[in-house]
Amino acid sequence: MSGLPKLKISLYWLILFAFLITQASCRQDNFNPHQDSFIKFFGSNSSNEGVDIKTLHNGGYVVLANSSGDDLPAGIILIVTDQYGNQTGNPVRFEGQNNFRGHAITVLYDGGFAITGSSTGEENDGSQGSNILLIRTDDRGNELWSRTYNYGSNQIGYDIAETSDGGFIIIGTSEHWFTRKANIFLLKTDSLGETEWTRTHGGWENDAGFSIAETSYGYIYTGYTESFSQSGQSNSNIFIVKTNDQGRGIYPFTYGGRGDDYGKMVIPHFQGGYLLLGTTTDNETGIKNVFLGHVEEDISSPLWIRHFGDSVSHTAARMKITHEGDYIITGTQEISEDNHVIFLLKTDPEGNKIFMRTFGGSGVQTASGLDITPDGGYVITGLNRQEGKSVITLIKTNEHGELR
Repeated sequence: MSGLPKLKISLYWLILFAFLITQASCRQDNFNPHQDSFIKFFGSNSSNEGVDIKTLHNGGYVVLANSSGDDLPAGIILIVTDQYGNQTGNPVRFEGQNNFRGHAITVLYDGGFAITGSSTGEENDGSQGSNILLIRTDDRGNELWSRTYNYGSNQIGYDIAETSDGGFIIIGTSEHWFTRKANIFLLKTDSLGETEWTRTHGGWENDAGFSIAETSYGYIYTGYTESFSQSGQSNSNIFIVKTNDQGRGIYPFTYGGRGDDYGKMVIPHFQGGYLLLGTTTDNETGIKNVFLGHVEEDISSPLWIRHFGDSVSHTAARMKITHEGDYIITGTQEISEDNHVIFLLKTDPEGNKIFMRTFGGSGVQTASGLDITPDGGYVITGLNRQEGKSVITLIKTNEHGELR
């Protein structure tokens, strides 16, 4: 084995460790306990998935994950590590009588965390329904308080941001009581999670919000819409929307074609306008490509749009703007139905590709979370599934997207 390149060694361990999942307490497999790039795995049940990751002020990481097993309700896991991916304490699990699922985490001004997702259980009529979940913790992940919000049917929180007044803005979905279609749902709370206002956006078909950011005038968000389209568009379209600070004054626009397209993330750009990430689908072949665009302040005028992908599907997950002004993106490349790998794509400020790296072997590896590390490298979380079991994946690369 010593003669193999280091990347191949890491892929060997990626495959091997996936078969070593146990039902014991949450465990960690070390690729190298003190290395600037690494792959590590965590998991305590048969189904584990990393969904978001953030770099901490001390250089470590916080991983938001979901975990479930045959004899346990689905719960949210919070793992805090040092810069080498070594746990600095026991994982914290959030669970209740209902199934908990996390979708996004943000690091707060005081070093603590806020998590949004959903709490799913049986409704009064015996059907299954979900409420938006908000959990506030200290800097070690210990719960300070939690709230659930029931302002409709089947509500889910997909993204959260701390607002300039110390409160939170959450975006997600809420099912319309009459059409039973999903609408975009905005929830604004104060610093203790008390509701200040809610807004529902959308039409008569399914619409969803996946990413939100505060701006100088209010909020910008993205997701998808089946209710609205421009000429030449059909099915679902990338939806980008500006609102005022009360979630009103909606100014929407759509991007996409005749396939299923959706926006995954929107970031206010330091040079003005917004960086928009999504996935587009070829209506004839069904192949998915990464959509990356820099749109002007009015959101209907793109400075440029780029697509990335080839003969296999590439599904976008997260992006960040690097310290140099480049863009780093992660997601999943679908080699076949049973073989997916994680990709890491870097572009220059005009969206021209600098590199594309992939991580994975046999089985299914997917990416969900991404951040930039203090040394200029990148950290990714997701899952690795083999033989029906999955572990949380934590990948740390250098600034070139390499494992060395």
